[in-house]
Amino acid sequence: MTRVLIVSNGVPGRPAVLADTLRRLRASGALITLAAGAPAERIALPGGGATVHAIRTARQLPRPDKRAYPDAGKGRKLWLRARHDRRLRSLARAADVLVALDPHAVHTVWQLARRHRAADAVNGLTPALRAVAARAGAPGRYRLRRLLRPGPSPAVAAEALGERADRLVERVARKGSGRRVLRDPHGRRAWRLLLGAPLLGDARRLRWTERVAGRLVELGLPDEAGLVRAAAARRARPTVAVADSLETAAQAEFAAGRIPVFLRAAAAAQLRLADLALARDDLTEATRRFAKVIPLLFHRAVHFDSLESPSARDPYRNLGDLHASATGRALAAPRGRRVPAAPPPDGRPHRLLFVTHTNVYFLTEIIERYRAHPDVEVRHLELTADPAATLLSKRTGRLIRHQLGGASDYGDALREVFAPDLAWADTVFVDWCLGHAAMLATLDPGPARVIVRLHSYEAFTVFPHLLDLSRVDDLVFVSEPLREFATAAIPRLRQPGAPRTPVLTNAARLDRYRLPKPDTARFTLGLVGVGAIAKDPRWALRVLRELRRHDERYRLMLIGKELDEGPNAVSAAYFAGYAAELAELDGRGALVRAGQTDDVPGALTEVGVVLSTSVRESFHLGLIEGAASGAVPVVRDWPFFAGQRAGARSIFPAGWVVRDPAEAVRRILAETATAAIWRAAGAAAAEHALATWDWSVTAGGYDELILGTRLTRAAASGAAGRPPAAR
Repeated sequence: MTRVLIVSNGVPGRPAVLADTLRRLRASGALITLAAGAPAERIALPGGGATVHAIRTARQLPRPDKRAYPDAGKGRKLWLRARHDRRLRSLARAADVLVALDPHAVHTVWQLARRHRAADAVNGLTPALRAVAARAGAPGRYRLRRLLRPGPSPAVAAEALGERADRLVERVARKGSGRRVLRDPHGRRAWRLLLGAPLLGDARRLRWTERVAGRLVELGLPDEAGLVRAAAARRARPTVAVADSLETAAQAEFAAGRIPVFLRAAAAAQLRLADLALARDDLTEATRRFAKVIPLLFHRAVHFDSLESPSARDPYRNLGDLHASATGRALAAPRGRRVPAAPPPDGRPHRLLFVTHTNVYFLTEIIERYRAHPDVEVRHLELTADPAATLLSKRTGRLIRHQLGGASDYGDALREVFAPDLAWADTVFVDWCLGHAAMLATLDPGPARVIVRLHSYEAFTVFPHLLDLSRVDDLVFVSEPLREFATAAIPRLRQPGAPRTPVLTNAARLDRYRLPKPDTARFTLGLVGVGAIAKDPRWALRVLRELRRHDERYRLMLIGKELDEGPNAVSAAYFAGYAAELAELDGRGALVRAGQTDDVPGALTEVGVVLSTSVRESFHLGLIEGAASGAVPVVRDWPFFAGQRAGARSIFPAGWVVRDPAEAVRRILAETATAAIWRAAGAAAAEHALATWDWSVTAGGYDELILGTRLTRAAASGAAGRPPAAR
């Protein structure tokens, strides 16, 4: 008697064909069992003659297979169920012929045949009939085969041994990721070494990383969890699973109010996928992956809503993966221009185009100067005035895709926005090196000179890295510390062919701040602009509390829009502490809130000491205005730039700059010791500010930059406006 096991993924189709085949098999003396991945009651076999066995359901699977089941294909799912079905395994051991009734049963029949080699394995009913007939024609041959081929194949035995070893390893790993081990620094270090080991498979590496990192977060060790992820990411292959796992974990950290320590690793994983997509000319995927890099390397919680920044600590290293990636190099590749910038022709005014996007605060005096100039004709292209241009400026992904591809509908739309004004202009001045600057640089400017001014904010965004510098003649900075930082963060600025990098301070009419101060102003500290965490107003509160231990007449005036919770948990955490401190000091009468005002000179008449408490500044106009008013300046040595050659001390007199709140307190107490000392110190500060930064002094630098005065001599020198590293 020949035993036939037919395997079906579900309820068998084509019942008439199946009934005829079963009849013929029975006529040849076969004993038939149908094993189906559907409930037995749903299967009706015409004419009977076959036993029905329902393969066990997924609910009965052990944990490892239950985890794998949802993502498996239909054929793999059936096998995961079948391999743990004891009755099915018994039927397969006894069978002479194994039959796959449908395509999804083929994998299961193949696996059963590897374990029971005496049986014939076929796909379909007609081959099953032939196999049964062949056995009936030579029964002795098949009896000998059953004797010579007992048990599974060696490959199956090896797989089984490997699975048992895997289960043992997984049990050990689960015990090793317990709280007792992970609380021990040696245990955490061992996990970092293991997860960074070269022979650990990526699937297991990723699974163990998630388990260990999750436990560490539960234990209140998020930074240790980040180190574990970074160690695993450095060794893992650039797979979608690894990259997306790191991205998801990073977003979870941000949502919890923490800065992930593995941001570079997460960004590097996305960059590797972008490079792979670029290599196969899949620009859509390359764009999508690079777009995921931006909220990792340039997240505002990292650089704007916290008091530290990895870019400030080491800008070149933090952005090294971006600079080294093929996608980053493609986005920064110089596209050049057909003709070099040329001076305007004689016989007509110099045509000057200003390009802005919303923020014109630092440009007002400059625009007014050249509108009043008899030899200059001015246009102002404010992109938010055009709804189409505003929409284009919000499409950073399309900008990236255009720069990778070189031609697109997006590029055509940019040409419609900029080309008419570019064709008209002799000189283009773009304020703020943000998206609109990169958008304009997608066009060849022809003979027009292009000037872009970069303030400190943009240096911590992606946009300078999307700017085609070959189409920029001058990248202007408002201070030397900012230029030094930017040339470290953007290495292209140090390469041959880079634009000039002059330093020109912000335009400010400081003479209007020279107003009389009452004697009571001597004990009032002023902070102009407190609406950003980068201003670090809590530093000022520390100074105020210490001063009031010496003399309770000291108070703090806050001028400008006040700080709020911000858009994320990191900023909200800072605000919560700030608000609590503010409430406590406010209750003691130690605060004055001037709020937003159009009369800053008037507000500053009540200020005797003006503070710069920021972690970073480009120039800090508010401090300069306070100094011009006769307030004693106290400048924190801005931490973001303190480790550079050029810091706050390269802008201000050394006596103005302090290292910490204690030194600030000593300076304030000394300079406000008496009314005479205070007024003399304030007068000296005002004299220095007016002689150094007033618009009447600095306007000539803008004339040279914009109108080209002495431009020929500067170009001939080969070094005009360049920092030493660029010469």
